Amino acid sequence: MNLSNWITNVDPAVLNYSTFGLMALEGAGIPGVPGVLPMLAQASAIDAGHTTLTAAIAWGVLGNWLGSLLGYAAARWGGQHLPQSWRENPRMERAGALLGHYGAPLVIVSRTIGSLRTPVTVLCGLSRFPLPAYVLLSLLGALLHVGVWQTALWRFGPVIVPQVAHWGTQIGLGAAALLLIVWLWRTYGGGRVRL
Repeated sequence: MNLSNWITNVDPAVLNYSTFGLMALEGAGIPGVPGVLPMLAQASAIDAGHTTLTAAIAWGVLGNWLGSLLGYAAARWGGQHLPQSWRENPRMERAGALLGHYGAPLVIVSRTIGSLRTPVTVLCGLSRFPLPAYVLLSLLGALLHVGVWQTALWRFGPVIVPQVAHWGTQIGLGAAALLLIVWLWRTYGGGRVRL
């Protein structure tokens, strides 16, 4: 069985709940959650006539938005339990400077930019960014993020999925090699061995 056939045979309800769950985890700012995968699966389901673009966007937006609100709430009411080293991370400082400068537009854009998603979500919670504004801005950000990506994947998914199925092993090995190189670079300081 090939990947396209397998995806199109997944029960649409299971696919919708999976999309919601993975997008909620991604929206909460949990690193490494592949939000694009359920959207790619939804694109195949749309192509097979098992769902609609509107339904796929709705499930993705609801999941991403709920995740964003959960991440905000966890930081706002539980952020004091975060390790001090994490709260003083340079990414948090950079996100704080960006939030101070750009404000609301950054909250919207951070839903799409993975390197900003977690720091901005946590910083908004820690800094007690107004909840009503955050609810609205994160909804707009989720609509932008999921709407653009899901539409693009719907248009190009039927071309992408067979390529992933064909080149999946090579893509996986390449990604693993890249992660190993990044880890080695960080561990050994870009060629300088620490003793």
